Amino acid sequence: MEDAAQQLNTWHVLWDTYIVGMCGVAVISVFLLDDLVPGRAPGVAAALLVALIAWLTIAGRRVPRLGALTARSIVYVVVATILWALSMVCAPAAVAAIPALYPVLFSTLPLTVAIGAALAVTLMPLTIDVAASGLQSPHLPVAVAMTLLGLIAGPLIGIMVVTTVRQRMAMAAVVAALEASRAETSRLSREAGIAGERERLAREIHDTLAQGFTSIVALAQAVQAELDTDPDTAAGHVELIRRTARANLSEARTMVSSLTPAALDEGSLSAVIRRQCDAFAAESGVAVRVTADPDLPSSAMASNVVLLRAAQESLANIRKHAGATEVSVDLAADGDMLRLSLSDNGTGLSAQHHDGYGLTGMRARAAQVGGSLTVLQTSGGGVTVVVEVPAL
Repeated sequence: MEDAAQQLNTWHVLWDTYIVGMCGVAVISVFLLDDLVPGRAPGVAAALLVALIAWLTIAGRRVPRLGALTARSIVYVVVATILWALSMVCAPAAVAAIPALYPVLFSTLPLTVAIGAALAVTLMPLTIDVAASGLQSPHLPVAVAMTLLGLIAGPLIGIMVVTTVRQRMAMAAVVAALEASRAETSRLSREAGIAGERERLAREIHDTLAQGFTSIVALAQAVQAELDTDPDTAAGHVELIRRTARANLSEARTMVSSLTPAALDEGSLSAVIRRQCDAFAAESGVAVRVTADPDLPSSAMASNVVLLRAAQESLANIRKHAGATEVSVDLAADGDMLRLSLSDNGTGLSAQHHDGYGLTGMRARAAQVGGSLTVLQTSGGGVTVVVEVPAL
């Protein structure tokens, strides 16, 4: 807004300078050329030209440019033309102000109307001279030559000026549209970034804290039933609650600081997944068999996070939905990919199965690092989840 206001103010300054300059030259010409082209009343002509300056600079501020034909634009042009014509009647040298009128016509009136008005203004000096002195006027040859020159140059220059102005206006509109588009793109990018970050945080919470709290709730219910009948088992479950709560606390702190799983800072991927499986077995009573390739290549942290979260989500789904008694977990390298496979002997997928938030989040995680997730119904019952991610 400030740039537009500054440009408008600059335009008004240039316009006023041009008008004052052209009409000022005409005022000087009225007196300097009075011996060569004597006028009836040079002083009156000069006063009319000064009035023309005031009219063009003051009234012109309220007239729209390159707009439709309106009563205001017509009055503006007609008054300016009358003041100029009267000044020429008083002193023929006032014709020098005609360059100030062409921009007025072409910047105020529609192009076709402006061309007609420019032709009329160009013919006006010759018409006044013939009306005043007849065809015997000593200035007739010069007036005819100047009129012919004006008939050609005036409209052409006006058309060029209007075309240039319109092109600049179109470019300004394009620039404004581009700036608006860039601002909108920036806004959408920020919103997409915020939405992406929210989704990522939601997945982190779902895959870590929510599962930890689920384990704590399940263990607490078991402890409540075991306190009177099996105090030793209850004590073991209380210890698991303590460990799970501590792990959740560590995950929450890490999530706030870097969103990198704290467990991955404590050992290799295979060791971390093995600990997750051991904890699952201890909490659920489900037998878990873990096999891991001893020669796993070192992999990027992003890929490790995907596999760890996939293991956690799959084990949580098995606990909640599968009713399994055995789980097999396999971690291996396949070329430049790492593959994690989790299979259970549970109830399998129902006919109405559709991916929930957990599986959707796992797929999104895998896709972000260039990997994939596949969920299969095994022939003997149960489900197999296979996650593949790039090793590097």
